[in-house]
Order: sequence, then structure tokens, then C-alpha cells
Amino acid sequence: MSYDVLEKELRLLPESYLEDVSKYIQFLLFQYEQERMAPLAESEEEFRTKMRMGLDDVKEGRYTSLQEAFADIKHSHA
Repeated sequence: MSYDVLEKELRLLPESYLEDVSKYIQFLLFQYEQERMAPLAESEEEFRTKMRMGLDDVKEGRYTSLQEAFADIKHSHA
């Protein structure tokens, strides 16, 4: 379905329905955002484990400076 088709269908509705349609669209947008963010959600335990690993890496000298990281990114996309 295209936006043009959807727009034509919306224009066929009585104006009194537009508020309900708007609320439903907001609900769909909320659901979409929740689905997009779901992979980013992690438990407190997962977060603490990743933070511990990161701190251990820094303590052991396993890190890249910001300048080096940007240089690597620039080089790989040149």
C-alpha cells in the first residue's frame, strides 16, 4: 500500500473519525518505536557484565584512542 492510496482512503472517512484514526496512528508509531528499541534493552546483569568487561579491557590496555578510532573509520570508508 502506498501513502497516496492511504491518503485517498482517509479522505473518504467522515471528519468525525479523524481523531480516532490519529490516535490509532500514534499507537502504531509507539509500537514501532518499542519494537525498534527492544534489541537495545538488556538486563541489569547483562549491562554490569559488559561494563566489567570494558573496564577490564581498559585496565589491561586493550583499547583504542578516540583519534585512532576515527582514523580507522575514515580509512575504512575512504
